[in-house]
Amino acid sequence: MVAGRSEAEEALIIWLISFVAEPMNNIVIDTNPLIYIYHNVPDFGKKYAVLLGKVGKRNALLIPKIVYGELSLAFEDEKELNDFLSDTGIIIGEMKPESYVIAAKRWDTYNRRRVLMCTKCGKKLGKLICKKCNSGIKIRQHILSDFLIGAYALQMKGRNLITNDGGYFSSYFPDLNIITASQQASS
Repeated sequence: MVAGRSEAEEALIIWLISFVAEPMNNIVIDTNPLIYIYHNVPDFGKKYAVLLGKVGKRNALLIPKIVYGELSLAFEDEKELNDFLSDTGIIIGEMKPESYVIAAKRWDTYNRRRVLMCTKCGKKLGKLICKKCNSGIKIRQHILSDFLIGAYALQMKGRNLITNDGGYFSSYFPDLNIITASQQASS
């Protein structure tokens, strides 16, 4: 439960997401575009603000609770974060239990592959080799929370996800409609 909300308010939000927002497309937002907006990151912040303004007119904008947790590190306090979400019309949603299973399975696949990958285009990069012993060096670029965000987007009508990590999400969640600010700028 989010601080400052009663159980009844949380239940109402869940009901609204399930019944009111369902006829519209629900668009899930990854953490990074919101960080770019809040911190006014050159180029990205404005592009994502424009994108969210555009799609928010005809879609419900949602984040799973894991994004709320990640965002809490970027804000001065919880009130500031809640005000930001309220001002942008972003709703904190609930994940279905089966979404956790999907996330875990795809994360397991990712961990078994463990390759360097471009977050923008998804191209797999060459292996890193230790100069001393010639062993391959494996690097994880994504953590379980990234997979939870992707699985949450899968449970939504339209399966839309706004992110700046399009290559990664396209590789592990090919069934999502990935939306990036750079795609929108070129279309």
